Amino acid sequence: AALLAATAAQRSGAGYVVLAGDKPGFGGTMALVRRNVDEVLADERTSVIVIGPGLGRGISTRRLLDRVIDSEQALVMDADALQLIHPSDCKRFTRRNAPVISTPHAGEFAALFGTEGASKIDRTYKAALDSGCKIIFKGADTVIASNDGRVAVSTSSPAWLATAGTGDVLAGIVGALLGQGMGAFEASCAAVWLQGDAARRAGPALIADDLCDHLPAAIAACL
Repeated sequence: AALLAATAAQRSGAGYVVLAGDKPGFGGTMALVRRNVDEVLADERTSVIVIGPGLGRGISTRRLLDRVIDSEQALVMDADALQLIHPSDCKRFTRRNAPVISTPHAGEFAALFGTEGASKIDRTYKAALDSGCKIIFKGADTVIASNDGRVAVSTSSPAWLATAGTGDVLAGIVGALLGQGMGAFEASCAAVWLQGDAARRAGPALIADDLCDHLPAAIAACL
């Protein structure tokens, strides 16, 4: 999962991508750097941290998540990171200077923000206001909401995106766009579109790895 996110970030234009962890493993491109978390947090070149894919849910990972939340880097939270945080943690995000983007699917969203609300749009917008985050509420109709009042809805992603690992790829795309200076809401919207376009190019029965191969063409279509 972490390798998928890192590869997606590379294929989305990030110039320097690090796969961080005590045992960052093997595989991936030759250009992918592997370092421990302490080095990454101390490195002034680190502008964005994507945390969650492949993280695990133990006590030590919760401590790591706390350190990352308290860091000064922009933050993209996905997968296990969303399972580890408690709704009360969201108040911490409002005190951060750097943006936080959260990318929950329906189950993760309900656990963090509840199920009340007249519509998915209303629920996502309220979650963004309450948490101070940008929210990408994934699904067949993905809703992106900002705590400054902006909301966007994507209904064009193909159905075959509903396969394992595509959320990790989306998190990597978001991180890459943030790292290139795009605003948090704009990066969220652009990432959802790019993932959908890469999926259309890959075609039915794709696996998440295929998205990374088609991301450069999706980006080139925007230039």
